[in-house]
Amino acid sequence: MDVRIVALCLAFAFSVAFAQEARGPVVERAAMLETMHRGKHIKGSRERYQHLPELLAVERASSTETPQQALARIGAAGAPIVETKGTLVLFRSVQQKPAVVERVAGATVYPTVLNTRTGNFGVLTGTLVVKPRSMADAAAIANSYGLEKRKEYPHLRTVFYREKGDIADTAAALQSDARIESAYPEIIEYVRTPK
Repeated sequence: MDVRIVALCLAFAFSVAFAQEARGPVVERAAMLETMHRGKHIKGSRERYQHLPELLAVERASSTETPQQALARIGAAGAPIVETKGTLVLFRSVQQKPAVVERVAGATVYPTVLNTRTGNFGVLTGTLVVKPRSMADAAAIANSYGLEKRKEYPHLRTVFYREKGDIADTAAALQSDARIESAYPEIIEYVRTPK
């Protein structure tokens, strides 16, 4: 009987230690989020987000490029890597940036957001998904906001626009436009990786 009690005590101690070790990254992430500046609120297709002006993302140039090499390529060598999402490397910048997609040294640097419900990070691609009340307004909407019309799907009454300015501001303006049924920025929050 004494052996079973000792075994139970050891199992309990191990599970407590394991739980504390697993909480380490969660506590670190929460502490990091506390120190980050928060930007504009953004309404997505189903969720609400908040722009993180000092968290950016860059895509690795190839599967052999390391996250550190991707950062060095854009002049951000040594920046803290926060997370990777497939080929996207999320890193903390020393400068706060608006919600604008930029080209740096031939690479695209994306703004990021925080899902206010789940706490997950998302990457703003610069694409706006718009459902006009009438497809006849698609070109006028593009002209009104200085958007580039990328793809149009009349059977779905959906238009994909490319925004070169502040995505948060444009998304909010589109959402309040009477010609538009719905509008939201494309956000990469989850990436499935092949196994």
